[in-house]
Amino acid sequence: MQRTSMNNTDMGNILYFKQDHPTANNGSSWVDIVSFVVTFECTDKFNENLRPGVTTLPSGVSCLALPFQTQRVDLGPITQKTVKNYKSYKYDYGNVQDLKADFLLYDNSGIVGGTAKPGTAGDGNIAKLGFDGTNTYIGLKNNTYWLETPTDAVAQGGVNIPVGYRIVGARLVYANNVAQNIKKGDKIYITDGKGKYLNASLKFTPTKVEWNYATDGKLSTKSENSTVYYLRHIENSSWSGPTTYSLGTTTKSNQASSFNTDGTTLSYGSGTNSYIISYDSNGKAAYNITQSNAIAVNSAVTSSDNSFTVRMFDKTGNNVAQEVAVNKDNPTGDIVLEKLNNDAIKFQIEGLTGDQLAYVCLHVQLEALNPYIDKMDISCTQPSGEKKLKNQYLADDFTIGTNGKVDFAVPTNFGTTGLRFAFEGLHHKNADETYGDPTVVGKHSRYHFVKSYYYDLIGENLQAHRSDAADYDYTKKIEVKVAGTKAFKCNNSDIFKAGTTGDGTHYYVENRYSNTAYNTQGGTWQKMLVNNGDGYVKRYLVVCDETRYNIAPTTTPRHAFYAYYSTDLKLTTVNYVPELTYTKVYNDAVVPNTYDANYYVGVKVSLKDTYNKPITDGQGYVYAKQIIDKIAEDITNKKENAPVDTKHILYFDASNINSLLFSDMDPTWGTLTDLKAKLGDNALLYMPEGVTANLKNVVTKSLSGDDFVSENDIELVDQQPFFAPYSIRLNAANEVVYKRKVTLNHNETKKWVSLMLPFTVAVDTETGSYVQTKDNCAFTFYTMNTDNTFSNAQETGEYIYEADAHFSPFKGVPVTKPNQSYIVSIDQMEETNSDKVLFVVRQSGSTIEATPATLTQPLIQGETATGKIKGEATTLVNYGSYCGVKVPKTEGIFYFNKDKFISSLLLDERFQDVYVLPFRSYYACQNGANNVRYLNISLEPNTETSWIDNATENTTTSAGFMFSADTGKLTITATKDLRTNIRNINGQTIDTTSLKAGETRTVALPSGIYMVNGTKVVVR
Repeated sequence: MQRTSMNNTDMGNILYFKQDHPTANNGSSWVDIVSFVVTFECTDKFNENLRPGVTTLPSGVSCLALPFQTQRVDLGPITQKTVKNYKSYKYDYGNVQDLKADFLLYDNSGIVGGTAKPGTAGDGNIAKLGFDGTNTYIGLKNNTYWLETPTDAVAQGGVNIPVGYRIVGARLVYANNVAQNIKKGDKIYITDGKGKYLNASLKFTPTKVEWNYATDGKLSTKSENSTVYYLRHIENSSWSGPTTYSLGTTTKSNQASSFNTDGTTLSYGSGTNSYIISYDSNGKAAYNITQSNAIAVNSAVTSSDNSFTVRMFDKTGNNVAQEVAVNKDNPTGDIVLEKLNNDAIKFQIEGLTGDQLAYVCLHVQLEALNPYIDKMDISCTQPSGEKKLKNQYLADDFTIGTNGKVDFAVPTNFGTTGLRFAFEGLHHKNADETYGDPTVVGKHSRYHFVKSYYYDLIGENLQAHRSDAADYDYTKKIEVKVAGTKAFKCNNSDIFKAGTTGDGTHYYVENRYSNTAYNTQGGTWQKMLVNNGDGYVKRYLVVCDETRYNIAPTTTPRHAFYAYYSTDLKLTTVNYVPELTYTKVYNDAVVPNTYDANYYVGVKVSLKDTYNKPITDGQGYVYAKQIIDKIAEDITNKKENAPVDTKHILYFDASNINSLLFSDMDPTWGTLTDLKAKLGDNALLYMPEGVTANLKNVVTKSLSGDDFVSENDIELVDQQPFFAPYSIRLNAANEVVYKRKVTLNHNETKKWVSLMLPFTVAVDTETGSYVQTKDNCAFTFYTMNTDNTFSNAQETGEYIYEADAHFSPFKGVPVTKPNQSYIVSIDQMEETNSDKVLFVVRQSGSTIEATPATLTQPLIQGETATGKIKGEATTLVNYGSYCGVKVPKTEGIFYFNKDKFISSLLLDERFQDVYVLPFRSYYACQNGANNVRYLNISLEPNTETSWIDNATENTTTSAGFMFSADTGKLTITATKDLRTNIRNINGQTIDTTSLKAGETRTVALPSGIYMVNGTKVVVR
């Protein structure tokens, strides 16, 4: 089973499986899971409305904690337990909690020892908390403030768990008129903070209900019929269990309970016997539900009308991005900052007088720091440094290479001793615009190798190198010439492995990397000098991601997060001779403005040693220039099936060797870019397991070996031949792109096109529509109805001039079928004149299915549509092509032009053939329709009753079936393989089925007149 996310919402961080076994013995069965591979991304942005962890401030502070849920779990204590005679470490699910971390709001006085400390009194400028029913506002005095992301979360047992986030957007809501804290004697609302309010039925609803909070602590409100209800604390005693407590109401004042307040929340009792009014998941009042405390707000009294100026600084923290004057004419509003990549935001309050306060509510958009790279180069350099060879490898399962191993082979003339390995070309799918592509938008990763030149420069102290961190040369970040000698112990999970024993209580612990910690663990970083004949050596690597703009005035928090990788690496010095096999895939093709009579091929590489003996699959190497030269040699020598030129090569298959080397320094070795440029516009490069290249259309053999995966985007060029010998799965972070070009030579398209794509496209299951906002495109997929297809035939002279063909949207399933032709309604497009692009299909997480075309049958058959036109049975069969096709006009096909299907019989004597370009389709006419010249597209239901033949022996025999009609039933016997369709006299389908020759089917029917494949029958 395979599944890949195709949009931002169809998968999350939990996978659900349903095992259905209705016939299993005793209702149970099992699945043996052989392997389970999860590909995860760390790219989602999420929004947090930050609220203080307290409801009141007895006195002002200079640092306030604003907790939020990290969406990670805190397992709690882990102890050894014995279950069914098996002893192992276990945690108690009852102790599992959400892992929380604190944002910190502070001014300079809140910094102690380089770190902001929550609760620090300082100058007390964070003075008060207020609530308006939805937002918690923080009352601030004149000062400059920072809101800093957390670097650690505190788990149970007082354990620090490293976390890392970047702020990518921020919103500051300001107000000078916020409801004050409540006290006994006030009129109040009791709210869930999400726009719902407690009523007399103890339900939270959108209707505001005012409660009287009497001086004796009793709470009362009136119902819709003016009955006064009092809130009541109820004890529920039980002989068999503990006493429980709940909320209720009473109409009697003497039964009402007295409740306390801290100014924001309401509670019964005190100390450890305090029960806070909260709300449950059903919106019902309850006690002590974590993170769901109800908030009490004053319904009448508000703070004074204060005037102040609020300034928010830009991403650098040096310049004012926005400034707003807040006063009675502008009492509330917000300031929004976007395109951040920050450890903190900075803002300033100014202009308050006396004891006045400015009220702010803080919202942030976050991303987790993301050190999870997808690929890197391994290079091998001669001792002199003169020449360097490279290969690029995937980083799967935190290892590099094939199953975590790299056998790096080089030619014998490259050297045998003293060669140097290095890791470089580190690649991340979410690199920001400073990593070589200034057009990147919305990506933020600042990844780099630990022990790279940049990492050593920063020295694990971002605050001391703020400008370097923001704009340093990325090429100094993505190369490292040393490797670790042992794995960094980033957590203590090893002590919980099966079979370990021990006493006491433990907690899951994570450790943030540092050079000091690594040295303490006994790890060192060493250069990678290698010789031919050395065995595999385990090499360890660490990758870091960090915030770009570090504007917080603190000096000790490290806004960095780490990922850990390894590979077993060795050098082999040996020579191989490449052998290329050419396989014809198409005999010819149609390309823009011409018919190409030359055949197209795929190329597969195998290897022989210098003694001309074949090399075992999965071993050996070639280098790019070898392949380029070998193809040129084979073309010149007219080797069997070698193409006329390299542009007639549609795929290059190197999946059965070990590696494909290249060199950026020496053209005698060549690069994969050079090789790819020689091949066809849509050529695919199939690489060995674990090997890749940072190029479009380069794919890698999967771990299972059954198909291929793509860590790169795949781009298909319209109107050019395409062939995929193997299926390809794209990761969710990669997309396949097809840009539809305008067809020239007067084939004007305004609304409709025919389209066949080799990949799945996510569509709306209700409408069959596809919307793509990046290029402002929207369209809907349709297929021709398979029966009762035609209507509204219009006769003119000796032939039927036109008829309607009925189409229905492709719906009911979430993705289209690859290699199936569709008619597409263009609902929205922005045609670009520069490259004549009509629309663009982009699909992340798609699957490209192997091309089902063959050399003898290059056409791919689609749906078969049947119906009658003026009584003549008509059958059309859809055919699509990835090579294009030249069809003689005498065959009477229907090709697409000017938003309709046109018969090739309309072509005048200047044209003998119809040319259909790649990625398009046409309809062949198997019988009938030779008198039809145009087929219009109709999306309406076909309510026109099919042409009815009276049932006779001749008509039913020619139709392929015989029947007998008895009272209340109809029996059909097929005389040939066919699909039967029974309709009533109004044209409604009653029964549809497929029958083999000689097969019989009986259908129960009320008395009446019916049509069986257009033949009228009567059931008594």
